[in-house]
Amino acid sequence: MSKKIMIVCGSPRKQGNTNRIVGWVADAARGAGAEVEVIDAAHLDYRTNGCIGCMGCQKSEEYRCVVDDEAAPIIARMPEADAVVLASPVYWHGPTAQLKMLADRMFSLIKVSSFPFPTPFEKTTLALIGTGAGPMDDGLDLLEEVFKRTATGLQLPFESLLVPLTPEDPEDLEGNAEVRERAAAFGRKLAGA
Repeated sequence: MSKKIMIVCGSPRKQGNTNRIVGWVADAARGAGAEVEVIDAAHLDYRTNGCIGCMGCQKSEEYRCVVDDEAAPIIARMPEADAVVLASPVYWHGPTAQLKMLADRMFSLIKVSSFPFPTPFEKTTLALIGTGAGPMDDGLDLLEEVFKRTATGLQLPFESLLVPLTPEDPEDLEGNAEVRERAAAFGRKLAGA
């Protein structure tokens, strides 16, 4: 059976470095037989600016955010995927605000009534695609740490593809065979190939 991969891209730049790398990862995963869904988190119709702390998700039996907008069904489908990949450039030493709005609402995927927190996940790997204009220790390391901890809280395995020193002009990334091959290898790995 083919793997299901959900890639949630939080870059506000549709033609930016992160989206290019997401495309290479998705193409390689599809080529390896995976079913890939790419979601543009930066352009979803949100009703709120992230989690509003209403605790409605904790009062419900379901693992879903109770805020009714385009993000809620995406988050509710995450446990069905074999891999959920969050993709973001480094913005001020962390993920973009657009990805953070969705990621904070992943709180609905745990129940805090007991520890370790019950989750609906059975087979999912959480992964990160991170890009940065600077070196690894100029924000990519912190971005990775945020999502490693998210994976730990959700009791999920974690994988990452980090690409430092990305060019200012995304067109300059096109000819970078090393980055393209790393992205393709990551896509094949997520697909189980």
